[in-house]
Amino acid sequence: MSRVPIPLPRQHVIRRAVTPAATVSGLLASALREHQTGRLDEARRLYLEILSIDARHCDSLHLLGMVEFGAGRPDLAVRMIQRAIALRGDDASYHSSLGLVLQAQGKWRDAVLEYEQALKFKPDCLEALYNLGGAWKALGKLDQAAACYERALRVQPNYVEAYNSLGNVYREQEMPEEARACFERALMLRPDYVESSNNLGILLRAQGKLEEARSCLERALTRKPAYAEAWNSLAHTLQDLNRPGEAAACFRRLLTLRPENAEACNALGALLLAEGNLADAQHWLNKALALNPDSIEASNNLGVVLVEQGELHEAERRFDFALALQPGHPEAQWNLAQIELLMGDYGNGWRDHEARFRRRGNATRNLPQPRWRGEPLNGARILLHAEQGLGDTLQFLRYVPLVQAAGGRVILDIPPRLRRLAEQMPGIEELAMSGDPLPGCDWQCPLMSLPLAFATTVESIPAAGPYLSVPETALWTAGALPWPARGLRVGVAWAGSPSHPNNRFRSLALAALEPLFRVRGAHFFSLQMGPAAAELGSVRGGLTDLSAQIEDMADTAAQMAHLDLVITVDTSVAHLAGALAKPTWVLLPHAPDWRWMLGREDSPWYPTVRLFRQPRMYDWHSVVERVCAELERLTA
Repeated sequence: MSRVPIPLPRQHVIRRAVTPAATVSGLLASALREHQTGRLDEARRLYLEILSIDARHCDSLHLLGMVEFGAGRPDLAVRMIQRAIALRGDDASYHSSLGLVLQAQGKWRDAVLEYEQALKFKPDCLEALYNLGGAWKALGKLDQAAACYERALRVQPNYVEAYNSLGNVYREQEMPEEARACFERALMLRPDYVESSNNLGILLRAQGKLEEARSCLERALTRKPAYAEAWNSLAHTLQDLNRPGEAAACFRRLLTLRPENAEACNALGALLLAEGNLADAQHWLNKALALNPDSIEASNNLGVVLVEQGELHEAERRFDFALALQPGHPEAQWNLAQIELLMGDYGNGWRDHEARFRRRGNATRNLPQPRWRGEPLNGARILLHAEQGLGDTLQFLRYVPLVQAAGGRVILDIPPRLRRLAEQMPGIEELAMSGDPLPGCDWQCPLMSLPLAFATTVESIPAAGPYLSVPETALWTAGALPWPARGLRVGVAWAGSPSHPNNRFRSLALAALEPLFRVRGAHFFSLQMGPAAAELGSVRGGLTDLSAQIEDMADTAAQMAHLDLVITVDTSVAHLAGALAKPTWVLLPHAPDWRWMLGREDSPWYPTVRLFRQPRMYDWHSVVERVCAELERLTA
């Protein structure tokens, strides 16, 4: 809202003789000077002096009300202005000022009535038109708000503030081109009007025009470096541009200007969490909660930090608190499921795990068929469809025979990289690739919801293996590779997908595994795919690269068939090896994914898997040291 100038009273006739009227006129002129320069106490004294001479002096009552409003006493301001209106009800400025005070008290409808009264007596009253637009906007009446701003612009075509406010209304009405025209008009009239630069940046960001938004916001900050709102807008824009370091710097700058901004503390904490800077993330999230103890987002984010630090009970308390504030909050419920499953509470865990479909950014498939939850199938066609990563799909393909045994004719929808493996599964009625048109069916179920449908417990996990087999053509191709005739053949993978939110914790640099490659009697083969495979050129030691022979997961599976052991971090390679019942050693971070549970070296999901856990955060050295010792024992 623009700054409303002090309403000037009507002109009074000044007599030459020193009369009470002349005294009042002089006092009023002095009071106005004090009022306009911000010396409210002196202005108040002079207005009161006038009222001691003339208790019915309307302008002094009105202006005394504005002094009390400026001094933070709105109730007293209302009484003073209402007294002035009672004496002179046709003065538009009185009604406009009363509307302003009522608006500041959040009494929007009462304010609307006063602005409308002001316009009844003075239809071109700019202050009343502009503030009436703001009141209608606050009440959600966007059409009325737009009409007020448009009317104000007809009265004063170069009214910059009205263009800016009208642009905001158009933006909320999802009229982006009209909104942009308003912001750009305001900036043409006043290039240094940073409020319109900020609002234009927000609009451009919402349209996905991120570089334009960034440029616009940076121009605003060049003109006004202490503009906190623009720092906030720029920080979020940089997040969208996947420039987390710059976004964090913007939030830090914002917090030097607004240290009590709880939302910025939470946003900075979330960024630091994503970067793996847990100590700093915890600091800012604790501060966010100190400023706003009921912040659901900060409580949830702090819970994630505590999970990564291994403080599971405290993390659970944080998620429970968020869910008490907002039952069914998808992020908190899904995070709680991770702890429940990690601790073996599968009854609650599978149920809460369904919250994943309500999470931000989750690509939920809206299929018309009913979701299968364990009902009798009696020969019905059921679509089982993949979700999330390759490892998740590989893990839950074990349920396909159970669905068939329950009477379902299975249609399988999976990523193309798993097609050849899925073709080896017996009894599949139809196979579709993710993204293809789906065949007709009676039921559908996401693969990761099958444990809930079968009420899976730790004891009832279908773990008999292998449950996947390798196509003959892939075996022939892999068999033609120059495998060594003697010694232990060991496949290695050291990194998962960079897009995985937990990748910085679960992956390690290939250089950290170099001690392995010095173990005598073992030959090492890289199963690594993706960007991390580029590290092969920088490592010393015998590590044969197999990636050139890998087109899909069937090729990786065929190579595993020629290996004696797979050593991998928590990625799809681990699940593929487990599904093939290949002896596998999985290297786990201090805070593991839920499927590996806690405090055990075996896995109820994969009988041939052995787990090597970090004793403390980031301590891959101890893990590699232990793996080396076990490998030397094996090769001996």
